[in-house]
Amino acid sequence: MPEAHAVVITHTPERLRRTFLALSCQTRAPDSVTLSCDSDDPDIEREASAACDEFALPIRLVMRPSQRRSRSGQARNNAVRALLDRAPGDDARLIFLDGDCVPAPDLVARHLSMGTGRALVHAGRINLTEQQTLAFDESALRAGRYPVAPAPDQLASINRRHARYRRHALLRRVGLMKLHKPKLVSANFSVRLRDFVTVNGFDESFEGWGQEDDDLGRRLYMVGVRPVVAVRTILAFHQHHDTRAPNAWNASPNAARLEEPCTLRAILGLDHPAAQPEPRVIDLAPTPPVPDQHPVTA
Repeated sequence: MPEAHAVVITHTPERLRRTFLALSCQTRAPDSVTLSCDSDDPDIEREASAACDEFALPIRLVMRPSQRRSRSGQARNNAVRALLDRAPGDDARLIFLDGDCVPAPDLVARHLSMGTGRALVHAGRINLTEQQTLAFDESALRAGRYPVAPAPDQLASINRRHARYRRHALLRRVGLMKLHKPKLVSANFSVRLRDFVTVNGFDESFEGWGQEDDDLGRRLYMVGVRPVVAVRTILAFHQHHDTRAPNAWNASPNAARLEEPCTLRAILGLDHPAAQPEPRVIDLAPTPPVPDQHPVTA
């Protein structure tokens, strides 16, 4: 089975701990976990280091100073650039998660089983209410169960989106769907490393909130990657918090760019980043337990 590499991005230390807890409880452990930061907030490093020790989870941390505007595509590319230094196999699967999303215990295993070959796996996200986030059950997660029981309206919403994505995938086969649909949502998806490299990763000229994932999706489709719909099958739980996203998708300043022609490979991408300070890469390893200093005597 191919390698599975989890890529988590964040710009804040908040809500990270549960994401790492869930990655440490997977039925199929990821081969690596990389946290890439759109910031150099020292609290993020402290939170990652604490999680590394608490959950015995090695974490590769990639940090660079904030560029005063969201560059989430660049942060994801920074993670993959750091991963490429370890020479992973071309068939390795990259599993992307946002740092406020908690993967279900079978998320890695399901991404691998459904993401064979040239598959772009569209997975799902349940947006937790404030009450659900407060009632989050870590012991259930450790026991291999969902940490929250989704409400009927949440299940209905995820089922509707799954059906819509399946319809879009079918229409794509006959050339009747927009170039970027089924729409890629970067909070929970996976793609083969070789295909991500082929399109040169995320286009780092997208700055601010939104549409960098739509652009990646359309370029992957243009080079022959096929959509696999797993919206209701592979779940992550989005912890409640205030969002910086605009109310409407088309309110984003990047939305109009999707109507413009694009190149197959991002010009500012994996092999030619947008200008940034050199990222700092830190490999965090769990602190070994302190041996007992009091030997047992007869």
